[in-house]
Amino acid sequence: MGSFAKKTEAKYEEGVIRFYLETDGQRRQYEISGDALLQAFQARDETGNALLEAFEQGSEKIQQAAEAAASTPTDGIIVLGSGDFESEGDRGG
Repeated sequence: MGSFAKKTEAKYEEGVIRFYLETDGQRRQYEISGDALLQAFQARDETGNALLEAFEQGSEKIQQAAEAAASTPTDGIIVLGSGDFESEGDRGG
């Protein structure tokens, strides 16, 4: 497990990566879908190891998306999906 995954206590569970980040002094739990990791960060497959590897590779963008979503009014997990990231195929030429 990489340093971002360790820092955020990232864990693979049922096709998603669940992790924690502290924003504005508040510790919040997030979830990023396997589909988002496949599309936006080119995970090599849907296994836990491949998704965690993609999570680590996309750490900067994932942290930015999580911080942007931190104000989402919820008492539970904040869900990040494909729409929260610009996939490499959408960047244009």
